[in-house]
Amino acid sequence: METTAIVLAGGRSSRMGENKALMKLGGITVIEKIIRELEPVAARIVVVADDKEAYRPFGKEVVTDMYKSAGPLAGLHAGLANSASTWNIAVACDTPFANRGLFQALLRQARQSEAKAGREGGALATEAVIARTGERVHPLLAVYRRSVLPGLERELRLGRYKMTAWLDGLRTEYAGGETLAAVAGLPQEWLAFNMNRPEDYEKAKAWLEKMKGPL
Repeated sequence: METTAIVLAGGRSSRMGENKALMKLGGITVIEKIIRELEPVAARIVVVADDKEAYRPFGKEVVTDMYKSAGPLAGLHAGLANSASTWNIAVACDTPFANRGLFQALLRQARQSEAKAGREGGALATEAVIARTGERVHPLLAVYRRSVLPGLERELRLGRYKMTAWLDGLRTEYAGGETLAAVAGLPQEWLAFNMNRPEDYEKAKAWLEKMKGPL
């Protein structure tokens, strides 16, 4: 069963002051690292970005939001609209430590839930599996069924751009941080670590140096 991965790279990076996805850690850009981790897991990788030219060198299809200035929901919509896969990985371009073990665990839980629903006949299948660390949920470190697309488009057409409100209407499961940390080989605090500010970038570099190994 083929999987599509959607890398959301449409943010303005205003707090960072430069394009987060193109900043380097361990000698490669963050988006290159994410793509390398996705390639063994996903048959197709789609990058959602406003600046297509900036991402063409990475050799993946680049698409733009159909709904402008609508935030991450619009990016997820653009990715799903360009996918034919039942299950789709969604990952933000500024999560440098997300790795294939993490992606595989999310997909595995989604497919196990799908199989269970099939065995139970009338049970409704899960529509999303989202990473959770402690009390925090990470909608951009998740897998989504493509069947959520019509409802997502409806929200955007109505001008409702809040992701948490949209998620409330989905049949959602959460993948716990302890389980994900074990399969990813990472401390929980780094599973969904986001580089939003220069100090986050420095923190990521320091942790990488401490680990003394490639990403």
